[in-house]
This record gives sequence, C-alpha cells and structure tokens, in this order.
Amino acid sequence: MALKPYLQLVRLPNVFTAAADSLAGWLIVVGSLERPGAWVPLVLASACTYAGGIALNDVFDVEVDRVERPSRPIPSGRIGRGTAAILGAALMAAGLLLAILSGTRYGAIIETAVIVSVLLYDTAGKRSALGPEIMGACRGLNLLLGMSAAALLGGPVCWLAALAYGTFVAGVTWLSRSEVEGQPGNDFIAGVSLQTLAICGLIAACLLVNHLPGRPPDGRQWAALAVMAFVGWLGLYARKVKAVFRHPDPRAVQGLVKFGIMSLVWLNAALVLAARGPGYAAAVALLW
Repeated sequence: MALKPYLQLVRLPNVFTAAADSLAGWLIVVGSLERPGAWVPLVLASACTYAGGIALNDVFDVEVDRVERPSRPIPSGRIGRGTAAILGAALMAAGLLLAILSGTRYGAIIETAVIVSVLLYDTAGKRSALGPEIMGACRGLNLLLGMSAAALLGGPVCWLAALAYGTFVAGVTWLSRSEVEGQPGNDFIAGVSLQTLAICGLIAACLLVNHLPGRPPDGRQWAALAVMAFVGWLGLYARKVKAVFRHPDPRAVQGLVKFGIMSLVWLNAALVLAARGPGYAAAVALLW
C-alpha cells in the first residue's frame, strides 16, 4: 500500500499546527511537561481529529474536487471514497479516545465539542455564512483542549486567548473565500478585520498573563517580548494587505492566506512565551 496518498489526504504538514494548539494550551495553564500521560494524549488527540476532519472534508467535497482539484487522492482514484471515510471516522474516534485517556477534567467534553464543530464545518457549515466562524471555533476549542486539565479551563485570560485565536482562524478562512477573485471585496475586508482584531486580543491576553499561577519571576519581560512580536506581525501583515489593494491578484491573496496559516504555530509559541518563558515557547515552535 502506497503511503504518500494517505499523507496527502490528511495534509500532514498542517497536522502539526493542530498539535501546537493543544501543546500551547497545556503549557499556558500547567507550565510544565512533567505529566506526559496527560499532555501527550491531548496533543495526539488534536492531531488525529484534524487529520480525520481533513479526510472527511475530502469525502464530502469529492464532486467539487473532481473539477477544481482533480489531483487530490480521492478524485484521482489513488484512495477510494469509502476508504477515506473509514479512515476519517477512525481518526475522529481515536481523538476522542485519546482525550478520555488523558484523564483531564474537561478533555472528553472539549474533544467532543471539537469533533462536532469539525463535522458541522465539513458537512453543512463550510459554504454557509457562518462557515469561517465554525472553522474558527474548531481551532479555538482545540487550544482549549490543551487547557482541559485546569480548573475552569484556566479562567478568563485563557478564554480570551482561545477566543482571539479562533477569531484569527476565522479571519484566515474569510480571506480564503476571496482567493479566486483576488479582489479586496467584502470577504477580504472581513478576513483582514477579524485577523487584526484577533491579534489585538492576543496582545491583551499577553498583558494579562500575570494572573496565571506559577509565572516565572522574569515573566513580565517575556510578555513584553511576545507583545512586540505580535506588533511586528501586524506591521508585516499591513504591508501584505496594502500590496493586495495596490495590485489585486489571486496569487497575492493566496499568499496572504498562506501567511496566516504559517503563522499559527508562531502565535501559539508567542502566547507560551508570554505565559511561561522562552524554553517552553521553543517546544511549541519546534512543531513548525
């Protein structure tokens, strides 16, 4: 059996961004890697759920892919639609089982919410008006999955971080809807606005992390560095957005979408930097 089509089906490189979500969430609320029996299953649950959701996405989108992406594993005939469906369902089930095995307070509950959100997006939600928000909910909940060991999921600061992160992903999804036209229309404006709002929310979360228990003594300087990183991101992002307005082109919008996706691990790492310092931030960054 050829392995490559299956790795393409689940979009393996992107799986690591999902793993970074839950690892970052864990480090933000726990501040240590001393309980691998809890955090490793959560990280694997995120990876399995993402991979399963992507596989099922292709199952539901097979007719569209026959026209727009005929080289994908299912329309090209390298993987059967039924096989992909079984694989996707099995990965989803594995994600739930792993969340249960983590033994965290809310792991099974949050993982169930992630799975429901993913399935809602894959089926009816993707092309609905709320599609980007549903996708954002998937990733915001995935960050919360890593926080499931903490009482009240870490409290308001952590909720803010998860909300802002989910808003960022919703913005990326809105932007992706304008890739074909390459014009800064309503979808483009919505995406840029949400991503900018999200970065402001992440900055606010960094400024409030001193409320987390067990902060390192030099925590304030790392929070300041994380804020500077987010401000720098906004500056670079503004230049890319300005370039689209000056020279509208599908490739420029696609580049902006890719920039957002490639930023996900680094956003997580910056949050961990603010909360726990550079050592643990580096552990998240390695997943990039």
